[in-house]
Amino acid sequence: MNIEFLRFATIQEVYENYILKIEPINRIEVIKTVNAPGYVCARDIISPENLPGFDKSLVDGYAIRSSDTKGASMNLPVLLKVAFEIRIGEIPRNTLKPGEAAWIPTGGALPKGADAVVMVEHTQIFDDLIEVMKPVATGENLIRHDEDVKIGEVILKKNKRIRINDVQLLLQLGITQIDVYERAKVAVISTGDEIIEPWETPSFAQVRDSNTYTLVSWLKTLGFISERIGHVRDDEDSLYDMLRDCLDDYDVIVIAGGSSIGTRDHTAKAIEKLGKPGVIYHGVMVQPGKPTILALVGQKPVLGLPGNPVSFFVSSRFFLLPVLRKIEGEEEFIPKPVGLVKLTKNVPSIQGREHFVRVKLRFENGNISAEPIFSETGHVSNISIADGVVRVPSQVEGIYAGQFAEFYMF
Repeated sequence: MNIEFLRFATIQEVYENYILKIEPINRIEVIKTVNAPGYVCARDIISPENLPGFDKSLVDGYAIRSSDTKGASMNLPVLLKVAFEIRIGEIPRNTLKPGEAAWIPTGGALPKGADAVVMVEHTQIFDDLIEVMKPVATGENLIRHDEDVKIGEVILKKNKRIRINDVQLLLQLGITQIDVYERAKVAVISTGDEIIEPWETPSFAQVRDSNTYTLVSWLKTLGFISERIGHVRDDEDSLYDMLRDCLDDYDVIVIAGGSSIGTRDHTAKAIEKLGKPGVIYHGVMVQPGKPTILALVGQKPVLGLPGNPVSFFVSSRFFLLPVLRKIEGEEEFIPKPVGLVKLTKNVPSIQGREHFVRVKLRFENGNISAEPIFSETGHVSNISIADGVVRVPSQVEGIYAGQFAEFYMF
């Protein structure tokens, strides 16, 4: 079987013609809401009640009728009688009458008859009377019973990744369990004749395997179920056997190394043996990360990532992570920059390919800038130095110092 290195893709083609077409695993489980961050919501979550559920004061002050404060000023304050006090967490049993006020703490429930709260800073108290020195409008300094969330409102949409702040809202509404999609199971395979284990001492030209162990560690911090299956030498049959053995037990298979352009490219051939459609793209127009392999066996994604640690790092961030997001059912799977940063140096590039340049952030005089790290992709140390990468689009030949670029954090 002859696999030629001809099926190149742009990064946009990878997202639109490969990842977008991946079918989610659609395995649903019910978990506790407190354990939900990181999972993808499997059904629209509908609010069972209003929030806050009662008209609620936003300040310490006095519940009043706004019409009673008309024309109030420092020189001509309005005099109101303090009729009663409201305690936080209690239902007010008295009704406020015209010309009356009721002390209310922040978070207290507004009594019947009141339609606003005057801040304590705008009053003076004399025995059972207060002077109101500023008029307030209807609804001022309070939140209505359904102003935050209305009953029947969709508070969390299906296919959204759940964040810790979503948990805060869910628990406020008494939602203690939630339907989510199961996390993806990822098999990671190391390849290469030159690769040895991290705890072994390399002989001449041997390289310790940092790629697969780092990838498994990173994916676990993101909540994915990830396992390093093992290591195989540059042998097509051995790789095929390992791929076949783990194909049914994992949702995504990642092969580290073995995706280079030369005759030693056994990865694509081994993948093709597994089943159709096989290799979709054998190369992506990005730097670093060009020799990335993107394949499907049935509906199961199989990725061959470059063995070079820097290329491996970038490919994992911009190709593997979107695949995992999509297969878990997440709607927004395409990587987004965290913002724009100003470059301190010119960054040259070549038109026709996306260029991801490692940068170190600088904070000076309240401004954030990015210092490009120019080094060969073989320099592993710059991964540790870098805070992330900036993207140079394929249609330009570089970005000048002082210009802004999209920044993606590691």
